[in-house]
Amino acid sequence: MSDEVLVIGGGIAGIQCSLDLAKAGVKVVLVEKTPTIGGKMAILDKNFPTLDCSICIEAPKMSEVGKNPNIELLTLAEVINVEKDGEDYLVEIYQKPRYVTDECSRCGLCIDVCPVLLKNEFDYGMAARKAIYTPIPQSEPGAYVIDIDNCLNKPPNYLPCDRCIQVCGPKCIDFFMKPKIIKKKVKAIIVATGFEVFDATRIPDYSYGFHPDILTSMEYERLLQSTGPSGGEIIKPSNGHHPENILFVLCVGSRDPRYNKYCSRFCCMYTIKQAVQTVEHGIKNVDILYMDIRAYGKGFDGFYKRAKDEGVRFIKGRAARVIPNGEKLKVRYENIAEGRMEEKEYDMVVLAAAAEPPPELSKLAGILGIELDEDGYIKTRPWRGKMIATTREGIFAAGSAGGPKDIADSVTEAGAAASAALEYVKKKTWPKEEFEETIPTEGESRVGVFICHCGTNIAGVADVKWLAQEAAKIPGVVHSEDLRFACAGVYTKYIEQVIKEKNINRVVVAACSPRTHLPVFTDAAMRAGLNPYLVELANIRNLDTWVHAGYPKEATEKALDMIKMAVAKAKLLKPLYVVKLPVNRRALVIGGGVAGMAAAASLARQGFETYLVEKEDRLGGLVRYLDVIAPEDIRAQELLDEMEREVYSSGVKVILNTKVESIGGYIGNFIANLSNGEKLEVGAIIMATGAKIYQPQGVFQTNGGNIITSLDLEQKFKTNSNPNARNVVFISCVGSRYDSKGCSRFCCQVMIKQAIKLREMGKNVFILYKDIRTYSRKAEELYEKARALGIRFVKYDPEKKPEEAIKIENGYVYVKDELLGEEIGIPADLVVLNIGLVPNDEINPIVEQLKLSRDEAGFLLELHPKLGPVESMVGGVFLAGTSQNPKDVREAISQGLAAAAKAAALLAKDTIDKEPLVPKINYDKCTYCQRCTQVCTFSALRGELRKSLELISALCQGCGNCSAECMVGAITAPGFTDEQIIAQIDAALEDRPNEKAIVFTCNWCSYAGADQAGIEKLQYPPSSRVIRTMCSARISQKFILRAFEKGAAVVAVTGCWPQDCHYNYANLNTEKRVKQAKKILEARGINPERLILHWNSAAESKRWAAKMKEIDELIKKISREEIIETVQKLEGGKK
Repeated sequence: MSDEVLVIGGGIAGIQCSLDLAKAGVKVVLVEKTPTIGGKMAILDKNFPTLDCSICIEAPKMSEVGKNPNIELLTLAEVINVEKDGEDYLVEIYQKPRYVTDECSRCGLCIDVCPVLLKNEFDYGMAARKAIYTPIPQSEPGAYVIDIDNCLNKPPNYLPCDRCIQVCGPKCIDFFMKPKIIKKKVKAIIVATGFEVFDATRIPDYSYGFHPDILTSMEYERLLQSTGPSGGEIIKPSNGHHPENILFVLCVGSRDPRYNKYCSRFCCMYTIKQAVQTVEHGIKNVDILYMDIRAYGKGFDGFYKRAKDEGVRFIKGRAARVIPNGEKLKVRYENIAEGRMEEKEYDMVVLAAAAEPPPELSKLAGILGIELDEDGYIKTRPWRGKMIATTREGIFAAGSAGGPKDIADSVTEAGAAASAALEYVKKKTWPKEEFEETIPTEGESRVGVFICHCGTNIAGVADVKWLAQEAAKIPGVVHSEDLRFACAGVYTKYIEQVIKEKNINRVVVAACSPRTHLPVFTDAAMRAGLNPYLVELANIRNLDTWVHAGYPKEATEKALDMIKMAVAKAKLLKPLYVVKLPVNRRALVIGGGVAGMAAAASLARQGFETYLVEKEDRLGGLVRYLDVIAPEDIRAQELLDEMEREVYSSGVKVILNTKVESIGGYIGNFIANLSNGEKLEVGAIIMATGAKIYQPQGVFQTNGGNIITSLDLEQKFKTNSNPNARNVVFISCVGSRYDSKGCSRFCCQVMIKQAIKLREMGKNVFILYKDIRTYSRKAEELYEKARALGIRFVKYDPEKKPEEAIKIENGYVYVKDELLGEEIGIPADLVVLNIGLVPNDEINPIVEQLKLSRDEAGFLLELHPKLGPVESMVGGVFLAGTSQNPKDVREAISQGLAAAAKAAALLAKDTIDKEPLVPKINYDKCTYCQRCTQVCTFSALRGELRKSLELISALCQGCGNCSAECMVGAITAPGFTDEQIIAQIDAALEDRPNEKAIVFTCNWCSYAGADQAGIEKLQYPPSSRVIRTMCSARISQKFILRAFEKGAAVVAVTGCWPQDCHYNYANLNTEKRVKQAKKILEARGINPERLILHWNSAAESKRWAAKMKEIDELIKKISREEIIETVQKLEGGKK
């Protein structure tokens, strides 16, 4: 039996740390007070800055929690007592009854007959629910729940109304359920209780609650949501009409000493997101009233720019009053840029209400014996270098429990808390997977097709009912139907049931991306007794309805083609079985800054042999150059000393003055060669390689005298030096916030901390800024203190580089003050350039060898910006600290710990399951020509000409390059066989092929780029039919020629940029094969320009959309006669 960990709170932070712990072999008790997990993220329509469908990416994780045998989920539950018992905590949990059993299939009959109508809390009272209900369609647990306080059957009045009982066939409703006291013994506790929304009625001047068209941001979010009260339409609650102009008001209850003096951190970005969505809904007059735009995260500045480019108007100022005026709302506000009060009428006003601690957090803190800070959030401390520790050992805070955080930072902190808790766990276990393959797969294929509505994400564009009817007519299909949310737990259970009942031996789900959701449906298949590799997913959301919103008819037709393609492939799928590979249970952390130190020490504390390689002669990275860490006011050297003690006392093998010269291998088995001659064999790698300090050039080049950097000033403070200057001018955003470079996150708070210190020395201090981004805990208080001390803030043009907006001449700094509207000159004895971070280019060789990707700014690219911030796209390689993006010290440490949690889950077992994509060799066909050995970039194939050929499975990465190279068809690529790909081509071109392009993609980059284009709703014509393979090197000439032979107007082969290829430059063979195919086409009198080779990274969504538009234009230029001639020429060539 495993040691247990208690997680309190089932929002995204609680979900993530529960999953991280469970995957590492820990039994988790997850306690959630409401009927479902999901938290605030489940309420959201989209996430910034990617515009991911929020529930679409959270629902699989919610479902995973419900299915994970290592997680005991207790909803409607609260912790009522905690006592320390030696190394354990004894916990008592009170759980209210649900009054509905797990057998509930959510048929809806009980809801239909329930006579009680109540306000739906999930929709903030803007819609109704019954006394028996489910908060959201994707609820986990999936069973309905009865609101007993409002039910007519409330005890002791049992059964005065028994309508629900009468209609419930499975007899799932049980009014005799009783509350339970559950006792647990746990090793550690993680508090992930989230936040609540500020009550805007506390600000009478805003008239919230007095007019229905004044909404909070969370209420407005529900209007945007397809499953919300308005079905995703933006309407005025007062009359149901569409508004023509909307005002968003930031900092409602935040940054205000009357209510909450802190910044709520995420409001700026979710307001910008809502504004962009509003414009997309056709509402052109959209204003945002703001104090500072805090677009501090990865990709945030680009999203901010997008909002401005799309017409959102940003007004710097604060609302004074919102006055209901009939059907209109009169708003008086301060326009700081114009220097006057203004008044304007709007149809709707949206208030970005502050995040506040949950009201019950104080009581919970008392039960846990932990302290809260002055704002009511959980007080944290840097215990053993971990910044997520509470004031009681073994209890940790994650997400917004310790202060407001966005989703990505909450997920990162959840991983950090999991890593800290893992250090207390000694016994681990993994329940045996009870998969019995009971459904026969030989003989006739019996295909079941399930088509998802995904709210209106699919059903709002495509006719899913018609699709289900048409899919039923496809040969081999024995079942076809549409489902509201196929990925929700209740529907996956239903799919499992249908598979069993109808003996379905191939499954097609037409829904969203296989990159995110395929495991949800393969798990359902396994529970039904079907081999998981007999499931095919048609991505009709990301690749169709999201990108063809203006073409409902064509999008529906494309969806049918995609379903036909999936069915054609599914019928040819064969059962596959995972390969067990040994794991080298050692870890390598590259980089000895605070992120690397935190990661290494945590892994070592968990019992894993861990190497920490640092190129310099001591640990600490850039933090060594700091005096005091803002805004926590922690002495940098004290923190480093504590972390270094932790590294060495935990048993980390520290290797200094050493670089990684070369590195290779695969998940669970990497080999790193060091510059000192050592060779390390490890199972996981954490890239904590840091970033570099920006070096100002040109007019802002430092001179060591009166122009210095913020790092130079920090060094002066560290040595107690008093700068010899009366007037000091700080220039912010030097090296940040231009072109593809975003905000460096930490700079503003460092600058203000330094400015305060200089002001307290008696100096005149000026700060030239674009926006003041003091978003983290205690940072806003620093900003307020700076203003109170008389530090003067001057806003310069945020659209310009500081070098363009500011001049330094003859002891003065000249700048146009954006708020005054005129140029001013400031006397400056000392100019401090507040510099940011740039990517570390010294690691390029190992980045290339590991096949890691970089983002547009050059930092390492994470798996997912929200839910995968510490994972790379390469299995077994994790990201920590500023290698992934600039961040402050606290955030870097948390990311190091989160990376350690992911690595611990990998290293916890002796083996991992390897995808069965290793090719099969038919030695009866093989001529031992060695062409395959020459193209294999992993040396997985070895042999001797005309004599032998050997496949080393452990080295094979399943790219399919060898299969494409084989001239005699002796190598089969499982899951992507010749027959399966050809069947997809034929199915796609069954009807009107001359209007279509066959587009081959690689799984990692070009398909991911297409996925991302869908997430961002980038529109392009619906002429493409995508066929996904693991690598573009899998595409042989026979596939290209087959597509043209079947009448395709255009064929495109797409993949990663060669330097980013996940299979070690395998796609150079793609380039070679496409060139050869062009020559073949040209030799047969076919226009070779109809064959396109296109490189597209995962981040290049706009590039993908642009290429699809270009292909569509090319299709229009190709006559039907030309296509007929092409078919004839290719058919003739076969004779």
